[in-house]
Amino acid sequence: MIKIFNDLKNELEEFKPIKEGLVTMYVCGVTVYDSPHLGHARSAVAFDLIRKYFEYRGYRVKFVMNYTDVDDKMINRANERGITIYELAQENIAKYEDMQRALFIKSPTVKPRATDEIPDMIKLIKKLEKKGFTYESQGSVYFDTSKMENYKSLFQKKDASEHEDGEEELFTQSEFADDKKNIEDFVLWKKEKPGEPSWDSPWGKGRPGWHIECSVMSMKYLGNTIDIHGGGKDLKRPHHQNEIAQSESATGKTFVHYWMHNGFLNIDNTKMSKSLGNFISLMDMLKNHSGIFLRYYFISSYYQRPLNFSMDKMDQALLSLKKIQRFYLKLKEYPAYKPKKATKKSKAISEHEKEIEEFKKQFLEAMDTDFNSPKALGYLFSLINYFNKAIFIKKNQLSEQIKDDLVQFLDGIDSFLGFINPPTKEEQDEAGSVWKERFEKLTNTILEFRKQEKIAKNFELADKIRDLLKSAGVVVSDQGNDYTWEID
Repeated sequence: MIKIFNDLKNELEEFKPIKEGLVTMYVCGVTVYDSPHLGHARSAVAFDLIRKYFEYRGYRVKFVMNYTDVDDKMINRANERGITIYELAQENIAKYEDMQRALFIKSPTVKPRATDEIPDMIKLIKKLEKKGFTYESQGSVYFDTSKMENYKSLFQKKDASEHEDGEEELFTQSEFADDKKNIEDFVLWKKEKPGEPSWDSPWGKGRPGWHIECSVMSMKYLGNTIDIHGGGKDLKRPHHQNEIAQSESATGKTFVHYWMHNGFLNIDNTKMSKSLGNFISLMDMLKNHSGIFLRYYFISSYYQRPLNFSMDKMDQALLSLKKIQRFYLKLKEYPAYKPKKATKKSKAISEHEKEIEEFKKQFLEAMDTDFNSPKALGYLFSLINYFNKAIFIKKNQLSEQIKDDLVQFLDGIDSFLGFINPPTKEEQDEAGSVWKERFEKLTNTILEFRKQEKIAKNFELADKIRDLLKSAGVVVSDQGNDYTWEID
């Protein structure tokens, strides 16, 4: 029986799917205005583990994770670079999908892009308008939170002054504060502004607000009511709060049964964030650490809690991972015997079977209780220590049945852990070559753009591009209008 800590109710609940054998799961994806950092990787691995554990337990999972490819950050970054938001999105979506491959993350069942779903967003806003939940102000359309009785209580803690690490309450939306009836009201459709992409709508040209995107993509691909909705803890209020408000106001049905949120990856106890300038790029980290190791590093921490990054912890995690992998390989290679005929089990064999069965039970109970992977891994290390003392060091006999059963179990749990069975050198080389090919292609594309700017005598921009590449570890050597480059 799987139990999930439901953040909306602040309690552990037994998981009961809407449809037997099927899990419908939506996770808020990234805004693709920049390349992925370790914080994005931590969240992606957390929900990949949860998804795969459901599959291990026999469920079929329909998993949707979106790409937000239109918002203020997208527009500002695209304008800075002189490209369209579509071009910016294409570039960074490729990087995020490289990240998923490097971390052995299973591709979502559906991965919609917000700009492709704008017609359906307009339909949902019209539905809310018809039901009386909206109002227009200064050319934009807002959701009137006063029309929803329980709006302020959504994701509210018993002690209203208590906030989790990184949790935010951003109600003011200063850009629109003077246009709203209530400070909590949020924009559904933004009026067109100069220099911004826009779409036609019944309220004039403009673009959707951020919150409406996820409601539409979740309901379109998974249904009006879904099992699980996930994201970072900073999305509880107001993003997920607003998703509930607009979705349930439109359909009259419960939007989500279980709300799950991952903790942040922190640097010096501060949330990793591009806006704070304290982020570590995933590409930089993968220069020195394998994707399998990073996956282990994230899974060794409970998904709900903050993970404070430090190189000391990385070093310790690497030793722990190697211990698991060495045990697995040694177990597979360890000689086992098969009795010639049925005989009474020895006391030692019975004891081994008892220990292993207890380990399996404890491991799965930990995973069943809100996917507590660090607690589960604790039982795995207990098993390793037991085997080292009782069998490997003493060179005691190991029955073929015990060995085969345990290897089969470890292979099974590795379907969601993804780091027990180390990849072969060929597999590692293949994964590395994908990253190398993508990196070279992206760098050459940027430098070709820079070359054209130099030909057009736009030297200031060309120099800026060169300096930005250098800060990312790519050193460019100019040869007239041509160039060569290398990794510093």
